[in-house]
Amino acid sequence: MSANLPTISDTSALRGDASSHGFRAREYFAALVRHETDVWNLVEKRMRGEGVLSLARLEVLRIVEAAPMGARVQDVATGAGTSIAAASRLLDRLATDGLLERASDPVDRRSVRSTLSPQGRDAFATADERFERALDAVLSNADAAAVADGIAALERLQSTLGARR
Repeated sequence: MSANLPTISDTSALRGDASSHGFRAREYFAALVRHETDVWNLVEKRMRGEGVLSLARLEVLRIVEAAPMGARVQDVATGAGTSIAAASRLLDRLATDGLLERASDPVDRRSVRSTLSPQGRDAFATADERFERALDAVLSNADAAAVADGIAALERLQSTLGARR
């Protein structure tokens, strides 16, 4: 992250300036990325252990597990917020590691659907349980009202982004 971005406590430069919207946007972005990165790293650190999936792999398996007919590459790319090429490589690695089974889509033979293999279901269950414990531990001292307000604010902001796509 650039050292030029204002911090949350640097509000003096943000008040009354005609270009304050740009500074607020940068401040918002910096705070959001910092928070997401900090929470992600703390949760992943607590999840570590023999045979436990990384948080990134868990998130991909979560997308696959949630797709009743199996996930297409496009489903994973959209769910993970990544490119189709990156999602395809992720799915290939997970299949090579025995965590996914891949088969042609019965409706569209050009498409491939991925489902969790038995090994993938076991790995997903173990990692998801560790994730829940790790997230609870990381956020155990968080103010519940602040978390709820933050979720509501992010949902409102997300809806404005959706309108611009």
